[in-house]
Amino acid sequence: MVAGPPPALARQTLLIGKCEYKRATVKNLSSSAKAYILGTILVGLVLIGWMVRGLDWTDPGLYLVAALGAVAQTLKLEGPNARTNYSIALFAYGFAFITFGPVAAMFVVVVAHLVEWAWHKYPWYIQCFNIGNHVVSIFLAGLAFEMITHGTQVLDLIGAVGLAVANLIFVLGNHFLVGIVVRLARGQSFAESGVFGFLTLFLDFSVLSMGAITALVWRFNPFVSILNILPLYLLYNALRVPALLRQLQEMKRNSTHMRLNTTSGN
Repeated sequence: MVAGPPPALARQTLLIGKCEYKRATVKNLSSSAKAYILGTILVGLVLIGWMVRGLDWTDPGLYLVAALGAVAQTLKLEGPNARTNYSIALFAYGFAFITFGPVAAMFVVVVAHLVEWAWHKYPWYIQCFNIGNHVVSIFLAGLAFEMITHGTQVLDLIGAVGLAVANLIFVLGNHFLVGIVVRLARGQSFAESGVFGFLTLFLDFSVLSMGAITALVWRFNPFVSILNILPLYLLYNALRVPALLRQLQEMKRNSTHMRLNTTSGN
C-alpha cells in the first residue's frame, strides 16, 4: 500500500487521480503531515544507505527481478474508490525477499518505485514517502523473519511461520504507515480511509506470498515455478473489474450532471 499511487497489490494513496497529482504540493499539507512524511523519507534514506553497503551487486538475477518489479509497478490498477489501487509488484518483492534476502528486496522496491516515478511523474514527496514506507516495512519484516527462523530453511514449520509473520508485518506496516499519513493529511480515520479493509489486506498478503512461494519452488525446479506465476495474469485481469465499475459510475454521474445542467439552462 502506498501514499501516492502505491500496498502493494492493493494500495492506499495520499492523493490519487492525474489532475489531483499535478496540483498536489507539499505546501498544502499540515505541519504534522509534513513532519511525518519527511521523517519517513529520512528513515528510508538511512535504510537505503545500509542497503547499499550490504547488497551483492554482482548477481545478475537481482537486476532481472528489479526490472520485472519495475514493469509491474507501472501497471497498477485503480480500485473501487479514489484512494485505492492495486499492483502486482508485490509478487516481485516477495520473490526477492526469499531468493536474495531483505536487503535485495529493498533494492527491488527502490528501483521499481524510481521507474514508476519517472513514468507517472508523481510529486516528489509522495513517491519518496512511498519508497520510505516500503523500505521500512521490508526492514521490519526481515527482522521478524530472522528472529523466528534463525537462519533455518523456510520449508520447515518454523520457516513457514516465519514467512507468514514476515509477510503479515510487511502488509500491516505498509498499510499502517499510509493510514497515518492519510489521517494527518486528510483527517480521515483508518475506517474512513479503508487502509485496513479486509480485501485490501488480503490481496496484498496473497500476492506477496505468491512471490515468496514461487521463490521456494524456484530453488528446486524453475520450470515448475512458472505454473505459480500463471495465476498472476488472471488476478491482474480480475482486478481490472473494480476500476471499470468505477469508471462506469463516474460516467453515469457525469451524464446525470450534464442532463441537470441542460435542464436548468432551458
